[in-house]
Amino acid sequence: MTTHTSHSPSHDISAWRDQYRLTHTFHLSLGTNEPIAGQVESTLKRSQAKVDKWVISRRGGFYDHCITVEGIGDESARELRKEFANLNGEIKVHVEHMVHFAGAAAHR
Repeated sequence: MTTHTSHSPSHDISAWRDQYRLTHTFHLSLGTNEPIAGQVESTLKRSQAKVDKWVISRRGGFYDHCITVEGIGDESARELRKEFANLNGEIKVHVEHMVHFAGAAAHR
């Protein structure tokens, strides 16, 4: 009788955390008659996400908010997207999840 052992890879990524940075960019589009920047800011504070960049631009009758945050995971970012969408029935929200690698390879 032969015994085979197999090694399954660990899903623990803690050893890799210092080699990359995870950010999430939220794209919010809403009408100019819907001033909700204060509500968006309050929602971000409750989530404990660190705002890296927040750009607001006006396009026709709409404001586009592009907010890049870090300090939260993918699941928290999805929940935050839902919270933003629930602030107002007219708001459109899209989120991008980005991984930024550290070291020389990231600068090429």
